Amino acid sequence: MEEQGASGVPGGRVTLSLSETLKPRVSLPARSLTLSELQRMKRQFVTVQKKAITLGTVERGMVDWSEEGVAQKFVDYLEENLRG
Repeated sequence: MEEQGASGVPGGRVTLSLSETLKPRVSLPARSLTLSELQRMKRQFVTVQKKAITLGTVERGMVDWSEEGVAQKFVDYLEENLRG
């Protein structure tokens, strides 16, 4: 929300500055996102990841729990679910 507000234009490609080395880019819809909407997306993402692990659809050796891996998965999830 901070990056979107700083740009002055809702939507478009936004770089998220999560740390010095981690700066993923996400495409946002052409409207302002609310905090409650982002919180709901985060809860859904966590639920989907837990379910995938519980059901065994993600093999243990292939799970990337690094900060970069989780951030990129969340960015991909946001882009996929914010379309439309």
